[in-house]
Amino acid sequence: DWEQRKLRDEAIEILAGGDINKEKTVENGKYPIYANALTNDGIVGYYDDYYRVTAPAVTVTGRGEVGYAKARMTHFTPVVRLLAVCSNHDCYFLENAINNHKVVVESTGVPQLTVPQLSSYNIFFPANGKEEVRIGKYFHTLDNLITLHQRELEILKNLKKTCLKRMFI
Repeated sequence: DWEQRKLRDEAIEILAGGDINKEKTVENGKYPIYANALTNDGIVGYYDDYYRVTAPAVTVTGRGEVGYAKARMTHFTPVVRLLAVCSNHDCYFLENAINNHKVVVESTGVPQLTVPQLSSYNIFFPANGKEEVRIGKYFHTLDNLITLHQRELEILKNLKKTCLKRMFI
């Protein structure tokens, strides 16, 4: 049996990223600093001795391309408009559930997702925790397979371009 529940009732904590401490950032460190960006996995730097969120957790983009969730398996610090969800639920399951949730943008300017909006998401959870883990693992594996094939497709497209250029020189 599956049960629909509000994310706020299932989360230990939902928080918004704050400001980055530029004095403490390093190029390569122990704890990643994630921002709202989808490029470079959202990493904007590292801290050596500090993190704000204990892994596992899920980050959710809060501005621009809002509502994109990503499971995080290392301790980290969210900054700017990145939201973080700490929960006892399987992170990969939660990532998929949030990514499949329809985002309703209430602002007329730059799209934003706030902590109260994210907290009010209705998500269906299986009664069995083992089922949740299996579903999360399945979708995580499927996402990795899709990413792998997308990279392979890009390589083949570039090879095609190169071959066509050489044919007609």
